[in-house]
Amino acid sequence: MPRETFQQELDGLIGDVLDLGKEVQGSLENMVVAMEARDAVVAGRELGVDVRYKARGLDIERECMILQARQAPVAKDLRLLYTVQSVTNHLVRSGTLCEHICHAIVDTAECERDEDLEAALIEMASTARNIFNEGLDVFRGRDIERARDLQAKDDKVDLLYSEAMNLIANPSDNGGGAPEWRMRAALMVHYLERISDHGVDIGGSTVFLVTGERIEDAMRQYLDREVDGDGV
Repeated sequence: MPRETFQQELDGLIGDVLDLGKEVQGSLENMVVAMEARDAVVAGRELGVDVRYKARGLDIERECMILQARQAPVAKDLRLLYTVQSVTNHLVRSGTLCEHICHAIVDTAECERDEDLEAALIEMASTARNIFNEGLDVFRGRDIERARDLQAKDDKVDLLYSEAMNLIANPSDNGGGAPEWRMRAALMVHYLERISDHGVDIGGSTVFLVTGERIEDAMRQYLDREVDGDGV
């Protein structure tokens, strides 16, 4: 019975993480909508979420500590508790970055913008959101094969990062937008790259949960297996 109770508590903990993930996904969706529509009202709905997400994160971390102290977790259970804390950290940080971006949208609502740079930012935001969502799906379904694809998808964000920073450093012929907006755009580019990275890291945490291996080691073994298979 104690083991069954412990498993129920672990399942509840996973449910709490996924619930938090859904909330952050909602914030990211509002962020993208606000950027696409230049809608400061939608962006304004996300101001203040950082405090709520951090509080939720602390609750989950506290529950992990209580379970470790009260039970005698085996290696697999410890991996789960570690992964829960790691994924929660990525969720909370992504929520914080999302709020920063929405704050920038609100603060620069009346500013003139560079259309080329704005288009790069919107594409980057949409891609980062998708990678984050996929990372959470990987964790939900323990789908480590998909986790191995996330890094390749993140490469697109890196390319968009370079494109956006180039446009910031070298404004297009239409004027480049207001200085305040360009300054905020530079920060937003960085925040979006980090959100994408958090999505990739959630996938990496899932690989560790399922296999006990770090994503780098698992990728190496996976690639070696593919090479061996091609040689047969």
